[in-house]
Amino acid sequence: MAGGEISMEVRLAMAAHAVLRDAGGATVTAVCKELGISRERYYAYRKRMAKDGIEGLLPRSRRPVRSPTATSPEVLQAILDEHDRLLDQGWDAGAQSVHDWLLGAGAAVPSARTCHKILAAHGRTTATPTKRPKSSYRRFEAMKPNGVWQLDGHVTDLAAGRAVVLRFQDDHSRAIMASRAATSENATDTWACLVAGINRYGKPAVVQCDNSTAFTARLVKGGGYTEFEARLHRIGVAMVNSSPGRPRTNGKKEREWQTLERWLAARPRAKDLPQLQRLLEVYDVVFTTQRPHQGIGGVPPSARYTASPKAEPDPDQLKPRQFLHTITLPRTGYFELPGARIAFGTAWAGAKIDYLIDLDHAVLFHDDQLIAHVRLDPETRIDHHPGSRTYHRVTKP
Repeated sequence: MAGGEISMEVRLAMAAHAVLRDAGGATVTAVCKELGISRERYYAYRKRMAKDGIEGLLPRSRRPVRSPTATSPEVLQAILDEHDRLLDQGWDAGAQSVHDWLLGAGAAVPSARTCHKILAAHGRTTATPTKRPKSSYRRFEAMKPNGVWQLDGHVTDLAAGRAVVLRFQDDHSRAIMASRAATSENATDTWACLVAGINRYGKPAVVQCDNSTAFTARLVKGGGYTEFEARLHRIGVAMVNSSPGRPRTNGKKEREWQTLERWLAARPRAKDLPQLQRLLEVYDVVFTTQRPHQGIGGVPPSARYTASPKAEPDPDQLKPRQFLHTITLPRTGYFELPGARIAFGTAWAGAKIDYLIDLDHAVLFHDDQLIAHVRLDPETRIDHHPGSRTYHRVTKP
């Protein structure tokens, strides 16, 4: 016990003996032997008690008087201010994010672990359940910029009503290629969003998306192409789809929606689509060029996007798909195809028509006889207005 901390019980016994000794009690040597302490320790505590009273016996902090490696008050305040700024702006404000933002701004900043300790000491953190370690995740990532663009749609709130955000994000760098505020997931707005991204960054080699019927006809009975798929094929861009019921295939894109919603929540809600579009454009610039991304080493996506050569579309990846489908003509005798309306006439009502689509072409059969060969207009808008379609008339033989 001579070299270590002694118990409070022993300290109080020493204090009691000091009083008794002054009244003619046991000697210091006898007390030290009984308590198992040295005479030096005894007199050191007695001196402290004489100076500070009973408080002199309480444990003292072992913290050094000076700590040259301690975080300076200026840096500590900068960490707290950056945390508050990120929260106010709607960005992630954890210790790693605070560290990366400050580092990117050229500030002298301690480690992310030290930032966490400072934030925790000032009540800026909330305890969370133990998470699965990041090292246990194995996630696909495109090897080059433009190798894969992830496509997804996300429903968000307007001041009155709802809207859908369509977005293309580069899988390699996490840079946002383009965003579009729309009323729904639909081929027209999706294509416009892609064109905006291509005009800025060039064509991707592959577009990856889920199985939304606005994007793909993969799970639609009969198969075939959607308008969006057909257009992708025409410009030499391949499409891959996530497996049904497995949204984690697009996990990087799904995670980014959380960041967007937090950012939007820190601002007044957009009143309409044009206002939402302006917000998205501001967000896209900051997210891509300024915000440090933890998934790519704490640098902004733009830094990673420009760090290596871009991938280019590979025609060998394209696999034309064909399908044969059967439809029973309604009483009106009209038949809709992507980019065309076929006018059979009422005489064909109830007839069974087989049709085969191959990109811009469609062939129609009745009783195994070829009855029409139709070229589909790739620029025709597909909606519910008959005047937007190209008409083809088929006469009954």
